[in-house]
Amino acid sequence: MSVAQRVGPLLEQAIAVLLNRVDRRDTVSIKVALREAREAAPYLVASDEELTEAIVEAATAMGLCVAFDCGE
Repeated sequence: MSVAQRVGPLLEQAIAVLLNRVDRRDTVSIKVALREAREAAPYLVASDEELTEAIVEAATAMGLCVAFDCGE
């Protein structure tokens, strides 16, 4: 089972919506994507690590580059 499935189908859809707004030439910022996911779903109980993995899975499946900038 993928992490995206473990964090739930609604979150998976929310991540897809967030990533669909990204221009294909841009890089997905994990820091920004985490913030936007938490704002879109404030009730979310998934950890940052689970969300990060779900975002990376979705972004790479869409052919997007990912910036691991959480520590900045």
